[in-house]
Amino acid sequence: MLVEEILTEFKRTHLEHIEDIVLTDGHAGAQAVVGYFTDIFKMLRGTSSNALQVSVKWDGAPAVICGTNPENGKFFVGTKSVFNKTAPKINYTKNDIARNHGTDDLGQKLLKCLIHLKKLNIPGVVQGDMMFTDNDLESRDINGKPFITFKPNEIIYAVPADSDLGTQIQNAKVGIIFHTTYTGDTLADSEAKAGADVSSLTRSPDVWFDNASYKNVSGSATFTKQESEQFSKGIQTLRTLLQSVPKNLSAMMTTNKDFVPMFQMFINSEIKQGRIPTNINQFLKAFQQFYLARMQQQSSGLKAQKAIAVRQQKMKDMPRFLNTMKKPLQAMLMFYKQTQVMKQLALQKMNQAMQVGTFAQTENGLEVTDPEGFVAVGTDGGAVKLVDRLTFSKRNLTAVNKFKKS
Repeated sequence: MLVEEILTEFKRTHLEHIEDIVLTDGHAGAQAVVGYFTDIFKMLRGTSSNALQVSVKWDGAPAVICGTNPENGKFFVGTKSVFNKTAPKINYTKNDIARNHGTDDLGQKLLKCLIHLKKLNIPGVVQGDMMFTDNDLESRDINGKPFITFKPNEIIYAVPADSDLGTQIQNAKVGIIFHTTYTGDTLADSEAKAGADVSSLTRSPDVWFDNASYKNVSGSATFTKQESEQFSKGIQTLRTLLQSVPKNLSAMMTTNKDFVPMFQMFINSEIKQGRIPTNINQFLKAFQQFYLARMQQQSSGLKAQKAIAVRQQKMKDMPRFLNTMKKPLQAMLMFYKQTQVMKQLALQKMNQAMQVGTFAQTENGLEVTDPEGFVAVGTDGGAVKLVDRLTFSKRNLTAVNKFKKS
C-alpha cells in the first residue's frame, strides 16, 4: 500500500509505525508520539487540529502515477518507474504501455488508466492507488444484502449495491484513490507532498476517485465523554513514561550498531508469528536469542576467518550491551507498549468513519475486518503510520505483491 510513502516533503521515503519511532529516534521520538496522540485526541474529540493531517491507508495496487508531464505538457500514466533517472517508463500511448509493462494484468490496468484518467484533466502530477477496474467488480450477497465488491490487494472492499456510492462504482471503468502530489520541472527531479486536491478535477462517470484524506463520513467517529477521559488518561500515562526515557537514548542505542536494525527485524519476525511485546523482560531475552541465532547462521556460511571472528565478537558484545542497557531499554519498551495501547484506541474510533466496508476472505467465507490503517502527518514534516500490525503488517510481511517489480 503506497500511502506508506507519504511525508509532507519527501521523495519515496519509508514511514515508521508510530510505536517504532521511540526505537529509531529515542527520546525525541517518544516526544513526537505524545504530540501525535495529543493532536489525534483533538481530532477525535471534535476539536479541529490544524497541526495534523490524517490520511486513510487504502489497500490498493498497483501504484499509478499520472497527470501532465511538466517537460512536454502531455498526459501520461505509469508506475514509480516514471521517476527513473535513466530509461524512465513514461506512457503516453497504448504502444508505450505494451513496451514498458506488457499486455498482461498490469498493462491492461494501465491502459484503462490511460483512456479514462485523461478525462479528469489532471493539471499536475499525482499518485494514487488503483482500487479496481470494471473487470474487478463483483456482485455478492453479504448477510442477505446485495453488495458490489472489489479486492485490489489483500482487503475486500464492499459497498451496498443500492447506495449512491454503489451506483457510482458500478458505472465506473476505473476506481482510484489519489494521495500524493508531485511538483518540479522534470519527473526525475520532482518533489512529493502528502495529499492530493481533487476538488478541481473534472468529474466523469467512468472514473470513481477520491483523495485519501480522513473524513468522518458516518458522523460517528468522535469520542464519547467516557472515551475522551480514557484517551486523555492514556496520554498522561505516556507523558509519565516519557520521563523515564533517557534524553540521550538514541545515542546510547547506537553504541551497538546492530541493535536498532536487528531489533526492528526481530519485531517483524514476532509479528509474523502473531506476537507483539507484552512481558518486557521476556521480550528482551527473546531478542537476544534471535540475535545470537542470526549471527550463528551468518557465521556458518562464511569461510574467511576474519569475517567469522567479527560475528563471534558480535555474539559476545550484544549480551553485554543488553545487560548494560537493561533499564533504558525497559523504559523504552514500556513506552512502546503504551503507544500500542493508545494506537488501538484511536484505530477503533477512526475505523468507524469509513463509508466502504472491509472484509477478509477466510476458509469460512467473508469476515469483517478493519481498514488497513492511517497515516498521520505533522506540520514539522514528520509522518507516521497507525496500523493494526497483528492483522495487516503480518499479512503484508507474508504476502507477495504481484505489481512490485512494475
